[in-house]
Amino acid sequence: MPSGTTEPITLRNDGSGAGGVWGRLSQTFLRPPPPKAAEPARIDFSRMTDDEKRARIVGVDATERKVGTIASILAFVIALASYVPYMVSKRTVTLTTTKPTGTTCSPVVGVTNLHYVASTKTCDGIYPASHYVLPLVVVLVLAAAIYVTVRIRRRAPLAFTMVMTGLALGSFIYLVPFGVAGGWVMLRAWRTQKYGSPTAKSRMTGWAAPPRGTTRRAKASTPRSAKAKGAAAATSRKPPSANKRYTPKSPPKKKVTPPAS
Repeated sequence: MPSGTTEPITLRNDGSGAGGVWGRLSQTFLRPPPPKAAEPARIDFSRMTDDEKRARIVGVDATERKVGTIASILAFVIALASYVPYMVSKRTVTLTTTKPTGTTCSPVVGVTNLHYVASTKTCDGIYPASHYVLPLVVVLVLAAAIYVTVRIRRRAPLAFTMVMTGLALGSFIYLVPFGVAGGWVMLRAWRTQKYGSPTAKSRMTGWAAPPRGTTRRAKASTPRSAKAKGAAAATSRKPPSANKRYTPKSPPKKKVTPPAS
């Protein structure tokens, strides 16, 4: 190649070059996230309207979005790991509510392969796959609800769905992390309402929480236009006017003198 000349580079579109499928996937999933815009140390709250302050209180920030997304994925994985193996491989379940009579187990509706285990003195059996369908669907729906609340960016629904997911999983081990996460989100909402920031421990300079129902009161107290007032006055019912007809007074009754005795 002669010096001083450059040969054009041709990108292959067979999936191996930067312009191929792999290149597009790497740009989408493997590229580093853009730098976050840091919140200024001092915010001018005097320029904020009540609606903007209210959105700051109820809205989910970047940290809470990450926690909500992790909680949604974790709930989805736990649901599949907790119920699908019992539906596919039909694992044996210990029926602690069924007391054996000696070494004989009383039949249970919907349970197959019921037998007595001498080492634990319990009755073990296998539930059908339909037994696990309802709890699996409930947890999956709640996991999807967590993700939806993250997308709509609302703190109260996010905290509620995380706590409900912990309860639906039916174990104290799962209830603690999901319940703590929900309480943590509500604590950040309370701090934002009181101090102006979810991480502040004292009131930020210039922060004043918006009064409740400000928008509704402002809308109700807005004066109506003159045209609307005229239409309202025309349609309003007028009081009856005084009767102008003259009615003469009735003459006084004459007293009847009693006859002399």
